[in-house]
Amino acid sequence: MVSTSAANAAQVELPTSLCERLETRIASGGLELPLLPQVASQVLAMSTADDASARRLAELLHRDQAIAAHVLRVANSPLYKPRVPIVSLQQAISRLGLATLREIIITVSIQSRILNVPGYATEARALWQHAVHTAAYARAIARRCRRSVEGAFLGGLLHDVSKPVLLLALADLQAQLEEPLTPPVVATALEVYHTQVGALLASAWKLPPEVCESMVYHHDYSAASAHPEAVLITCLADRVTYALTQPEVALEHLRHDPLWTQLNLYPDDVETLLGEHQAIVQFAVAIG
Repeated sequence: MVSTSAANAAQVELPTSLCERLETRIASGGLELPLLPQVASQVLAMSTADDASARRLAELLHRDQAIAAHVLRVANSPLYKPRVPIVSLQQAISRLGLATLREIIITVSIQSRILNVPGYATEARALWQHAVHTAAYARAIARRCRRSVEGAFLGGLLHDVSKPVLLLALADLQAQLEEPLTPPVVATALEVYHTQVGALLASAWKLPPEVCESMVYHHDYSAASAHPEAVLITCLADRVTYALTQPEVALEHLRHDPLWTQLNLYPDDVETLLGEHQAIVQFAVAIG
């Protein structure tokens, strides 16, 4: 099964001049790779769950008031239904738990990098929404098949994070090209080159190995050798997210996708996961 966006993109031929310039930038190291936000990097470096981590997390957030304010807004959103308003980071940690709070912090800190693409604001917003939905579905799938939830969330969130990087490069290259880059050409370029650029980003950001493989192989899961199940989860979450934005026929194809059984998930599991759609939409809205 190929995602609808990938199938549509494959029908468009890329201009030779664009491919040459883009491939030269990638091969020469001339592509501008953003730094992993410092807060996200520090959160990723923390241990998984103990009192010291909770204190360190609160201390980290106190140093970045913008992210702290966003975290508190998410913690007070209808998704988490606090009985009384959460007014401190300590309350947020107690109410949400370390794992959920880490997810929120990483997502919020990376968000500005995803959305800050001059000339492609609409496309960047769509990519961000897809990333957040995929992350949430990956977490739900991992929980259902008893795999690493935190790694699955991060793999889903970052699987297409290279696309905004490519959008920035395309915006820059546009001035060197004789013909304007049409939306179909832009979409095709993203599909063709995003896993290649994803490998560069994963290396530059020193991400966990399973996340790196998810960024590179989520369209070719059979090529993942070290962490195949992590990649399968990302791939499946990606497909679920696409299918839920398409006509009903896409959902029927999704229900019969062989990836479900490869993860030991069956029709009842599929319907349960699809039934979480509203909660996942609420999560995306809360993250904002």
